[in-house]
Amino acid sequence: MRGPTFRTEIDVNYKANRPPMPDDLSEQVAWVHEACQALGVPVLTHERFEADDVIGTLTKQALENDLEVVIVTSDKDFFQLVQPRVRIFNPRDQGLWYDADGVKAKFGVNPDQVVDVLALMGDAVDNVKGVPGIGEKGARELITTFGSLDTLLKQSEDVEKTRYRNALAQYPEDAKISRELVTIRTDVPVFFDRETLRYQGPLSERCFALFSSLGFRKLLADYAPTTAVVEKDYEVVRTESDLCTLVDAINNAGQLSLATLTDRQPPMQAELVGLSLSVGPGHARYIPLAHRALDTASVLSSTVVNTLIAKPLATKQISKIGHDLKHSSLVLGRHNLPVEGITTDTLVMSYLLDVTGNHHLGELALEHLGYNAIQLETVIGKGTKALNLAEVPIDAVLDFAGEQSDLPTQLAEQFIP
Repeated sequence: MRGPTFRTEIDVNYKANRPPMPDDLSEQVAWVHEACQALGVPVLTHERFEADDVIGTLTKQALENDLEVVIVTSDKDFFQLVQPRVRIFNPRDQGLWYDADGVKAKFGVNPDQVVDVLALMGDAVDNVKGVPGIGEKGARELITTFGSLDTLLKQSEDVEKTRYRNALAQYPEDAKISRELVTIRTDVPVFFDRETLRYQGPLSERCFALFSSLGFRKLLADYAPTTAVVEKDYEVVRTESDLCTLVDAINNAGQLSLATLTDRQPPMQAELVGLSLSVGPGHARYIPLAHRALDTASVLSSTVVNTLIAKPLATKQISKIGHDLKHSSLVLGRHNLPVEGITTDTLVMSYLLDVTGNHHLGELALEHLGYNAIQLETVIGKGTKALNLAEVPIDAVLDFAGEQSDLPTQLAEQFIP
């Protein structure tokens, strides 16, 4: 915990040489706690104690519950906790694991002697005095020779080096106080509950809300809900009757969101694989035009589609919505389906709202709708094994296609006051 601890009660100069935590850093502590809790990582703290003491206490309690303990840290002070069933993992030190033998190889003494070495050598970072004139090497030599700090202080007259002998005679209390300061406590009033501390995984909704508020866009996709907030009504237009019903709906709505599905070529060379149309949030109809899969026998001819859909596309009084309507207009124009009445392009709106942002439709849905949209790669595959969209069965394209015209209508409601 930040603030006074039992160590400052022992020595008011403990950590007194450290500058105060910068305000912009201290303000983030609460966010770190919230992030841990959202990710399902329990946070345990206690006034008057430091994190080291909480870890030491939980280690002791875990051993009492017949568990093995791994402490992940690069802090050598934790070597004092190593014992049977307690190891240290240091991710910075080439990912090494330390048991008792590892501690001795690294630090030169057994784990139960670590505190005494630290007490003698002191710690300039934490303003722990130690014994003046005795550094880490000398401290190791003395504890190795005499076994413990208590024995060393009792037999200080037997120390060979005059400088060490005089220092120990002059500063025995400093050594004892330093030992209190560097000893990790194991009696903090926190309680080990295996089920409470068991990792249960992240709380996706809480993570999404937190990371959205912080603008952590790259993390949003991992925690976004996959269920649309608006109920989906997506269907394939397979008959002329279906298409006539859709045209009537467009005329009645007075608006049309559209998206062209192509073979990913530039618009002036792209093959129009299908057309997705929506008249409102949650609604979409997919008109397949150039699928080569086995389920294409019952789809409409391009002649019938062009005849019925050309008029609403060209009617200025029917406002057009979409994402990257320049691309769609060029593709449709090449297929004798000119588009008029463009009013809302969510790609352009996104750019105007935040020129530095990611303007991909899926990213915008994630950020503004809290919805994890289907990616094209999910439909066609990736890399050398990726299919041409025209090779994918119509029903496998439907949900992706529907989102391409539906999501812009939902985004437009967010972007337009």
